[in-house]
Amino acid sequence: MMAGACTALPLLEAFPAYGQDAAAPGPRRLVLFYNPNGTIPEAFWPAAGATETDFSLGPILEPFADLKDRMLLLRGLDIAVAEASGLPGGPHQRGIGGLYTGSELQTGTMADGDGSLAGWANGTSIDQEVVHRLNPPTLLPSLELGVRATAADVMARISYSGPGSPVPPMNDPREVFQRLNSGFSNDLAGPEQAVARDQRRLVMAAVQAQYGALRPRISVLDRQKLERHADFLNGIVRRLDFSIRPGPGCVAPAEPPTLGVEDATAMPDITRLQLDLLALALACDATRVASVQFSTAINAIGFPWLDSTAEGHNLSHRGPSDTAARDQLTQRSRWYAEQIAYFARQLAAVTEGDRSVLDNTVLVWGNELSLGNSHSHADIPFMLLGSAGGFFRTGRYLQFGSQPHNRLLVSLLQAMGVDATSFGHSDFGGGPLPI
Repeated sequence: MMAGACTALPLLEAFPAYGQDAAAPGPRRLVLFYNPNGTIPEAFWPAAGATETDFSLGPILEPFADLKDRMLLLRGLDIAVAEASGLPGGPHQRGIGGLYTGSELQTGTMADGDGSLAGWANGTSIDQEVVHRLNPPTLLPSLELGVRATAADVMARISYSGPGSPVPPMNDPREVFQRLNSGFSNDLAGPEQAVARDQRRLVMAAVQAQYGALRPRISVLDRQKLERHADFLNGIVRRLDFSIRPGPGCVAPAEPPTLGVEDATAMPDITRLQLDLLALALACDATRVASVQFSTAINAIGFPWLDSTAEGHNLSHRGPSDTAARDQLTQRSRWYAEQIAYFARQLAAVTEGDRSVLDNTVLVWGNELSLGNSHSHADIPFMLLGSAGGFFRTGRYLQFGSQPHNRLLVSLLQAMGVDATSFGHSDFGGGPLPI
């Protein structure tokens, strides 16, 4: 790894987050994580006999040992929509498409490994639902980050702004830096900057007026495209009026080095840079909604720094009798856990009133499968960190038998302040989980 590459965010001591009164609670935040191709159940779940509050962490989850009291481990949740009969797509497509949307796939021509065809997910993901419903007053409505998630089909998307409208992740930390750094470089007080902002605002207003005149005369599909572009323009206007005020817990990021986003040896450095930049964005209240996607359901990557160079998808198909493959998959899953734990500690180091940024956030870690060799969508490995400002009672291991994960998505929306009693495919409701 490159020495000194991961230096974007020095969150090493407790300090107040940007814009927070010392006695005021911080805003609630949501961060979604994804990695592909299932897990190794005996290395992920607590051993038999574990109870709600008395449970040990297996080899994959050991990196969270010091964060166990901030954890919710949820067993018995199924991506039920991925198992519904008569719907398009193969198991990887259905799983990743439904993971955070709770929805079925549209028809289309994108192929899964078994030859099944499908289109994009037919719903909004919970991160973008929060953005649409709450319109957070931040520089960036949301941030979508990727680590070696550069493909461009349904098996490479977890975030959707609407049905058939995937949001591509940014895989290059330099692109994330540029998006975030605009909030630090915007000088609201300078007269030249004020004139430039006014001119841009006039241009945006003229374009939006043209859109308004055109809207009644176009098809529903074109109207949806137009509305998405209007949202993009509104984001530009938002950034014209927003400036981050640096403080003790909010410093302008260092520009990341140039790294190859498809270079396997650069993956650890890119991961830490992405997570550092995201932690900074949350600490500065530049965004409150984000997603981090490790690889894709195609998952043709190796982990050379772990001496594990086989393609991940192939490893996941070797089954329980191949102990060497299972050991490699366990090490890879543990590595993902280490990265999420690192990120959580960054947030835990930033204080907001009598809580931390982590306490006011909920991190969600999910997968499109539970078992790679069987393509099972039952008993998906879900873990939450953080209580969303006290909404969730953490430090618990909850077992639900078999419940549609749509109920978890409802709980997460409610935790963020969204008034929701169902989400995703209408056949898999039931309200929120009792958590």
